[in-house]
Amino acid sequence: MRLLPIVALAAATLATACTARLVATGRVQGQGVGAPGVVPPPVVRPSTPPPRVTSPLEIAGTPVVRVGVNFEDQGAGGDADYNDAVLCFTGAFKVDRATVISTQAQQVIATTSSISACRHEVRVQVVHPDGRAEPPAVFDSASGAQVALRFELGSRLDVTMRTVSGGCDPTERSMTEPAWAQVLLDRCNTTGR
Repeated sequence: MRLLPIVALAAATLATACTARLVATGRVQGQGVGAPGVVPPPVVRPSTPPPRVTSPLEIAGTPVVRVGVNFEDQGAGGDADYNDAVLCFTGAFKVDRATVISTQAQQVIATTSSISACRHEVRVQVVHPDGRAEPPAVFDSASGAQVALRFELGSRLDVTMRTVSGGCDPTERSMTEPAWAQVLLDRCNTTGR
């Protein structure tokens, strides 16, 4: 007598599995028990690009005031001091790893410095959310140049460094390459703070 509930359960499980297999193989068409003839809603694809950033809250990353883009001119085999070409600036930004995004329309003055025997060309460019880019600023890392950078809400910073003399690796390196650059919150490695 106790076997009857177990046999009934096994039969129901077997029937469900067989029906599912027939539906999966296309031998019969499946239909939900409680919803005959229900058609799933169509997939709607957006016909316009995503909206532009309109609020700092929409920007991913850690809010910062001071940002240091610190380059190493020897890469993984170097001394890893990341003070060979440094761009330092203050303003309203969010940083997510090596991405620096402006959280408001602003103009900032960035300074460059270097503690290296090699000379470097630093290229700084601001790319706006709609793809427009400011003309790049190019200067010697040891010049102590002060560079005006104009940002819009959502503008992104792009910085590269290339050794021009002194025997260091001459390959142009981006701020997005961790062996060659560190984007640090509130730290510019040539100033010690």
